[in-house]
Amino acid sequence: MAQQAPSTAAATLSSELPAWQQARRLSIIKAANAALKAQEYEQIQIRDVAQEAGVALGTLYRYFSSKEHLYAAVLLDWAEPAYARSGENLSEHQIRAKMNAVISAFERRPHFFKVHVILQSSSDANANLLLGQFFSVCQQTLAGDFARLGPDASTDAAIMLWSIINTALTSAIYHDGDMDDVYRLCNRFMDFLFGPA
Repeated sequence: MAQQAPSTAAATLSSELPAWQQARRLSIIKAANAALKAQEYEQIQIRDVAQEAGVALGTLYRYFSSKEHLYAAVLLDWAEPAYARSGENLSEHQIRAKMNAVISAFERRPHFFKVHVILQSSSDANANLLLGQFFSVCQQTLAGDFARLGPDASTDAAIMLWSIINTALTSAIYHDGDMDDVYRLCNRFMDFLFGPA
């Protein structure tokens, strides 16, 4: 299936919008976030999100080209606080705490992890752009946290840890696995890097 080209309005970076449009866009994202906290992605109707945000359906589609595009923005917005707290001087204990907080966030909100999985097969170019930003931020943040390992090793460690988190969460959320295994496997990886805690 061919990917659709980003629409001009929907592809506009939020930072390029006037303040009132940024506020409107954010209110749509917040309404969509609230809907995802309450129900599965497949059950959410875009018209209900628009109504909750206090905008017309056509207005919502001026900011987001599809439901997938909107929920890629939700995912990026939801994850931002966790990934904003990055630094090259984090201790091993701080890195472990941050990693466990990321896992805990997905444990509390499994619908968000499911959206992350669903969006990986999106044909919406705008959704793919934002999802790419999400992955890039995750990887760069983790690599920054592992900076003391050196540039190549920190990037590899970030990729490996993110892969472990994804695989273990998929097992726990989709296949009735144990969330304790997610924490255990990720902390075991940290043991391999830094020695037992």
